[in-house]
Amino acid sequence: MQKRFDDAMQLSKEELIQLLKEQKDLELVAVKSYSSFAEKSNNNVVKLLLLGVMHDSMKHTQVLDALISLTQSPIFGNVEQFEVTRGVEEHLKIEDEMLRKISEIIERTDDSEVKAILSQIAMEEKRHHQTLLELKEMVQKIKRVTEDELWDYLNRWANFST
Repeated sequence: MQKRFDDAMQLSKEELIQLLKEQKDLELVAVKSYSSFAEKSNNNVVKLLLLGVMHDSMKHTQVLDALISLTQSPIFGNVEQFEVTRGVEEHLKIEDEMLRKISEIIERTDDSEVKAILSQIAMEEKRHHQTLLELKEMVQKIKRVTEDELWDYLNRWANFST
């Protein structure tokens, strides 16, 4: 896997990490700007759209952090392994409850526009649940996880359609 940094025409590992950090800083500037802009708006639809873009930028900062970590070294301690497993199990229960509740609302409403939007939320909740299950599985076998598996998980998790 180290071949990513061996080609003379490519960025060095240190240059790549520096550029990723600079990109993260730009994303954080955008987050603050969108937040401030949304706060000033009185229109809830405008706020929703601005906050959606802001959350995408926040996700981008976290993806960049993950890229930086994976580029430096994929280390995961025993304490963090235990805490993440416990946290994921708690959040799986929360996701189950959210999905159950939103499914109930979808079943009980006759408003097709509301039902369509809630159905999109339900699909996203199902994706969250699957992501958490994959994270739990990866954390449980972390000592045996290869770097390629970590990159694969990051590629699947960093779904930019939401």
